[in-house]
Amino acid sequence: MRVQAIGITKRFGAGAALDGVDVEVRSRELMALLGPSGSGKTTLLRVIAGLETPDAGRVLFGDEDATEIPVRKRRVGFVFQHYALFRHMSVFDNIAFGLRVSGRQRPSRAEIAARVGELLRLVQLEEYGRRRPNQLSGGQRQRIALARALAVDPKVLLLDEPFGALDARVRKDLRRSLRDIHDATGRTTIFVTHDQDEALELADRVAILNNGVLEQVGTPDEVHDNPASAFVMSFVGESSRLPATVSGGKVLFQDVEVPATAGIGPDGPVGLYLRPWDLGFTWGKGGFAGQVVMVRRAAGGRRAEVALRGAGQHHVEVGVPVGASVARGEAVQIEIRGGRVFPA
Repeated sequence: MRVQAIGITKRFGAGAALDGVDVEVRSRELMALLGPSGSGKTTLLRVIAGLETPDAGRVLFGDEDATEIPVRKRRVGFVFQHYALFRHMSVFDNIAFGLRVSGRQRPSRAEIAARVGELLRLVQLEEYGRRRPNQLSGGQRQRIALARALAVDPKVLLLDEPFGALDARVRKDLRRSLRDIHDATGRTTIFVTHDQDEALELADRVAILNNGVLEQVGTPDEVHDNPASAFVMSFVGESSRLPATVSGGKVLFQDVEVPATAGIGPDGPVGLYLRPWDLGFTWGKGGFAGQVVMVRRAAGGRRAEVALRGAGQHHVEVGVPVGASVARGEAVQIEIRGGRVFPA
């Protein structure tokens, strides 16, 4: 089922939570809505679900305009961050609830039992049907919430920060499970997250929002390697920003020409954005002088935060080569090997 949000605007008071957002989710796709708190991602999810009515714009399910269709008739499955399971019901009854109250032709008891059993196997909790939610771990409760959402055979599956209340190890395990379940069911799935690692690991494509505006939609590689704006560059992946100038097609930092791989425009002040691997230590062979502020582990390697000397105080994150020795307080020389330029 293809889902389109066309020109969606939603205001709460004087501010716009969403400002003319256009996004298309392809049939059978797993899309992440990614952004910081207050970016509008949950509001967009709730508009798609029918839990919020847009002030302007339309929501299409396939070729059908669903904007005015009430939430109960949209056939969406919704998974909340805090599970929203019925504590007084067993796991079996939680999953069966939507089938028993369905406005469509209600399945028989045997059909309900077969469907619940199928879903318990899908989420790998087939032995837990008689337990209550308070007898399960957080990760198990989230799996049950997912099974309950799938029970009613939704056109679209929506998840709002589904792993936000879980610890890091459980989150990682559930990411794999969600991807496996998505691939097994083929449901068009949209999930909200502020965790870039989660979005880049799970999603087929990522829609990045900022202050109610859609900044970019693309595959994980596209949004990471070819960011469309300074916000995307700084929000997705590690990056450092240096104040630079474009003059005659050249990028200058501290009056020294530096390479830039993309984004060079008209003359004037710009921001030069650098990934850790866009910088390197020259080991005393020239470059920009600086001092190591700290060394930390990141993304399976080491990063050094270096304060560059000169006008102003500018810090950059530099990848430390395997086997290299870099210590806090050490004077170093840094070279800039590449970067991306965005308007200042």
